[in-house]
Amino acid sequence: EVRLKILFTLHEEGQLCVCDLSDILGMKVSAISQHLRKLKDGNIVQAKKAGQTVFYRLCPEYAQLFQTFFAIVAANKTLSIS
Repeated sequence: EVRLKILFTLHEEGQLCVCDLSDILGMKVSAISQHLRKLKDGNIVQAKKAGQTVFYRLCPEYAQLFQTFFAIVAANKTLSIS
């Protein structure tokens, strides 16, 4: 469920750092980081470093794949964020 929330949030916002995801989802940075590592290892999200901050976003092919699903989720408000 947490990974789905992370993916949905990244879909909605474009790209976010771990701290932003932590604030939005109301979770500890370490927990978000662990989930992001799994998503990155699965090539579902990409990481881009800017200075000391790492920003995450959906890989383009997954962004397109999830677009319809996330539109349904957003319309039905079936995923409770935070």
